[in-house]
Amino acid sequence: MKITDLVGKIQGEFKISPFRILKILSKIEDKDISFYLKDWEVEISEQTFYFLVKHLKEGYPIEYITKKVSFLGNEFFVNENVLIPRIETEDLVILAINLIKNKDIKNVIDIGTGSGVIAISIKKQLPKIKVRASDISEDAIKVAQYNAEKLGVNIGFKIGDCLDPFLEEIDEVQLIISNPPYVETSFVEKNRFLSYEPRISLDGGYDGQSFFKKISNYSHLLKSKYLLFETSEFTVRKTAEILSALGKVQILPDSFKKERFIFISPDY
Repeated sequence: MKITDLVGKIQGEFKISPFRILKILSKIEDKDISFYLKDWEVEISEQTFYFLVKHLKEGYPIEYITKKVSFLGNEFFVNENVLIPRIETEDLVILAINLIKNKDIKNVIDIGTGSGVIAISIKKQLPKIKVRASDISEDAIKVAQYNAEKLGVNIGFKIGDCLDPFLEEIDEVQLIISNPPYVETSFVEKNRFLSYEPRISLDGGYDGQSFFKKISNYSHLLKSKYLLFETSEFTVRKTAEILSALGKVQILPDSFKKERFIFISPDY
């Protein structure tokens, strides 16, 4: 199928501009948009056409088509077993890196690592510190391990829920970081754009607070730790209230000025 035919079909069904069609196409095929603009007779495969329609009709993520995402300058492999990293999580990692430098932190764990972008990005920037990561999903851990190997970092990965994989070594941990499931169940169920991502990575229970309630039960182990979590701008104050027993709580904004992160420092 030639580009001229593809654009005609897509325009007829979805009523979008040729430029937007070509922009999406360039992402799917990993080519500069100029490649298509200079030659409208280029042949497009049926598979590419199928994915283009699937993306427009159903909201199927382009990142799952291309199997990659850029995060803080590095390219990570992703598939349907892991959450697609968002730009706000880059802000979380930058906060963590600055904290690690300022507090001379040497030992970090990342809970719910998914594709590994948080743990791997920290280790890439600060190769001398010890970084470990966990996820409840074995399939997600396989993706994270692949990314760590591809990007040349050594991280200890474990399978398990919340703090459980690290209980035997918790005394040496200085910083716990996580982008946990924090979306309310009702929102996950009605949002078609989230339907392709693993529900276990998104669904934070009826109020979005399941993870935070769970980790607050470990308060006796966490009073000497720094904690840094991503959460929803809509429920961040509720999250802060739940975690208030763990230390001094601060709510920090993302780069869009939305209240997004919870930072907890030791309550001495």
